[in-house]
Amino acid sequence: MPKREFLLSPGPVNVPRRVSLAGAAEMVHHRSEEFGELMQAIDVKLKKIFKTKNFIVYLASTGTGGMEATVANLLNRSNEAIVVEGGKFGQRWRELCQAFQIKHHVIPLDWGRAVKPEQIEQALKAHPRAKFVFTQLFETSTGTAYDIENIAKVTKRHEAILVVDAISSLGAVPLETDAWGIDVVITCSQKSLMLPPGLAFVSLSERAWKVVEQSDLPKYYWDFKAYKKNFPYTPYTSAVSLLRELNESLDIIDEEGGVGARLCKFEGYAQATRAAIEAMNLKLFSERPGAVCTTVQVPTGISDKAIMENLRQEFQIKIEGGQDHLKGKILRIGHIGDVMAKDVLGTVAALEITLHKLGHKFELGAGSRAAIESFVGATVMTK
Repeated sequence: MPKREFLLSPGPVNVPRRVSLAGAAEMVHHRSEEFGELMQAIDVKLKKIFKTKNFIVYLASTGTGGMEATVANLLNRSNEAIVVEGGKFGQRWRELCQAFQIKHHVIPLDWGRAVKPEQIEQALKAHPRAKFVFTQLFETSTGTAYDIENIAKVTKRHEAILVVDAISSLGAVPLETDAWGIDVVITCSQKSLMLPPGLAFVSLSERAWKVVEQSDLPKYYWDFKAYKKNFPYTPYTSAVSLLRELNESLDIIDEEGGVGARLCKFEGYAQATRAAIEAMNLKLFSERPGAVCTTVQVPTGISDKAIMENLRQEFQIKIEGGQDHLKGKILRIGHIGDVMAKDVLGTVAALEITLHKLGHKFELGAGSRAAIESFVGATVMTK
C-alpha cells in the first residue's frame, strides 16, 4: 500500500475520518423520504456557509460543472459579459463564454494582481450592453483574493448580475452573499468543505432567477429550473454518499464554532505560513494573498520539482506548483481542509529542511520561529 500523502494543496484536500465514514453508510434510495429529510437538513446548514437565504442548486459535478451550468442558465445568445481574467480560473470563465458563443469583454490582469473595483466600473461604462460580470473570490492559481464587497457595489450601480467563483474559497475567505448583494455564488465539495470531489453548489438571488427564466442557451442535465422544481430531491440520480459526507462536514464546521471561526482559523494558518516564508528568505507571489493557499516564488537556482518531490518523498507532504506560464516559478501551499496548526508548523519545518538540503541560503530555524511567533500573537484556534 502506498504511503499516505498529507495534502496541502488548494484542493482536493484532506478529508476528516468522520466524513469518510459517513459516506460508507448503507445506501438509501434518492427518492426516499429519508433522503428528502437529509437534503432539507443539509440545505439549512449550507446556507449558513453561503451566508444566504437564496435557493441553492445541488449538482453532481466538480466546480467547473457548476461554472458551465451557471453560464448555460443565466445568459441569452444576445447577452454580453465582462470577464475578469487574472489566472487559470478567470481564464476558464472566458473559455466558457467562448464555448457558448457569448460576446464578452476581458479585463486582463497580470497573474498575481487583484482586480480593482474601478476596473470593473470602467469596463461596464465602456460596454453598457454587458449586464453580467464573471469573477473569482479567490484566484487559486495565483493565491490572490479579490475585493468582492466593493466590486458588488459597482455591479449594483450598473444593474449587472455579479457571478462569483468561490470554488476554493467559500468558507476560507470572507464572503457575505446576501449582505453584499451577490447574485450568484459557486462552490464545490473538495475544497474548504472537506469532501472528496463530486459535488458543486450554486446559490442564486431572486434577481438571478429572473434572468434564468429568460435564458435561451441549451441545457438539459444542467437546467436550474428543474432542480428548483424538484427540491428537496434532485431531478436526476443524486450523489447520495457524497451528500451524507457533506452533512457530516457541515456538522463538524458547526461544532468548531461555525464559518466565522473557520475563517479565523484558516487566516491564522496563512499568516503563520507567510511569516515563515519571508523569514526563510523567500518571496511571496500575490499582491493580495488570501487564506486558501500561499503562493511562493521558487528561489533562483532551485527546481520547483526538486522541492515538491523532496517534501513528498521525505515527509509525505503534497504541495502544488504553478500552472501555465507559472510552472516552475511558484509553489502553492494550501491551508484548507482537515488541517491543524501542528500540520502548518510541521510543513514549515519540512520546507526548511528541504530548502537547506537543496542549497537555499537562509537562517535555519527562522521560518519555524516566525510561524510559532505568528501563532502565539494570534487569536487563531490551534487545535
